[in-house]
Amino acid sequence: MAGRTISDKVIDAHSADDDGTAAYRLVRVDAVLGHDATTALLIDDFERRGLTIWDRDRVLLTNDHFSPPSTIEYADISNKFLRFARDNQVTNLMLDRGICHQLLVEHRLCQPGGLVVGADSHTVMGGGIGTCATGMGATDILFTLVTGTTWLRRPETIAVRFHGELPPTSSGRDIVLELLRLLGESGAQYRCLEFHDESRPKLSQDDRFAVANMAVELGAKFGVFVPDEVTADYCVRRDGELLATPVLPDADAVYERVLDIDLSALDARIARPYSPGNVVPVSEVESVSISTAFLGSCSSGRLEDIRDAAEEVAGRAVHPAVRFIVIPASVEVFKQALRAGYVETLTDAGATFNHSSCGACGGIDKGVLGADDVCVSTSNRNFRGRMGHWDSRTYLASARTVARAALLGRIGPDLYRNEGAR
Repeated sequence: MAGRTISDKVIDAHSADDDGTAAYRLVRVDAVLGHDATTALLIDDFERRGLTIWDRDRVLLTNDHFSPPSTIEYADISNKFLRFARDNQVTNLMLDRGICHQLLVEHRLCQPGGLVVGADSHTVMGGGIGTCATGMGATDILFTLVTGTTWLRRPETIAVRFHGELPPTSSGRDIVLELLRLLGESGAQYRCLEFHDESRPKLSQDDRFAVANMAVELGAKFGVFVPDEVTADYCVRRDGELLATPVLPDADAVYERVLDIDLSALDARIARPYSPGNVVPVSEVESVSISTAFLGSCSSGRLEDIRDAAEEVAGRAVHPAVRFIVIPASVEVFKQALRAGYVETLTDAGATFNHSSCGACGGIDKGVLGADDVCVSTSNRNFRGRMGHWDSRTYLASARTVARAALLGRIGPDLYRNEGAR
């Protein structure tokens, strides 16, 4: 029998049918994730059919798109969602606590070797700790909420091996942008990206979440890190102990392709409008004045991102023509940043902190772009109209790059060459 990958083993372990050769497998899930914007789409069908949730303890619901609501329409959607969660006595309702994907990885429902589905594409971020997590549409989530099962086609797996030492000015954001440069937006279509961290020192957990989060931008079904000591340390700090046995690939696992990435050679990357795959090194990007710098979203609103930005702006001032908006990925991240002094450092430099939520990332609120705005952002998508007006332009980059651009008032090839700008 051929060796199995992580996703092979997780799907087999969660199988609810007997035919291991079938193209599609009925599988039991460990948890379901939902947020206000998409969960609201299934409520009418759920109630009209008189359905019940299969296990209220295995559902995590959070209002993150409309938190707090900025319009009457958003308030009505949010209230409908909250009523649904309370009427169905969902155990894990997180009210105004942050972005659902960050709250998922902060919760013990997300475990190495687990299988999680969510009503949002970036649920894949759970793969940062070795969870097979994926997003699905509202109809699929309705089925899973009621049955605790879903149908999956077994994906082929691409192994991505990281080695070398990541430069101090680079981060997980630069890694995943480099993968997008190499593979493009469909380079891992319905594949599992299995990340093997052979770097020294190992990538931090925040870096791993950044990579896993944007695996879906490559088309991946799962983006899973092979669990190791970094994973174990994170889970112990979060849960007090290891609650699950990590699932590892077989030594002779069969991969569709193996991709080796030398992190030592990786400098800062940036994705130009209007595609996350339109990636070049920052050293090759055209010089463009910006009006907005955005640090936030589920892809890069974590503590290390806020730390990197604070290091760049300490004792300096944001360019007078730039609005620098910071939204921590969760209230817990915000509290950590407060304790570390990063919030004060960034605020003193001219940054504006907003409540933990999706905010401008999806063009919802708290920094939406106008027609003439040019933004450099840590969000995960820069399609036309994604962050606001159709004519606005968004460049995707790391938190450090965003902070440097906020200070200079522009992006350009000298952003890292000119160390006097730091």
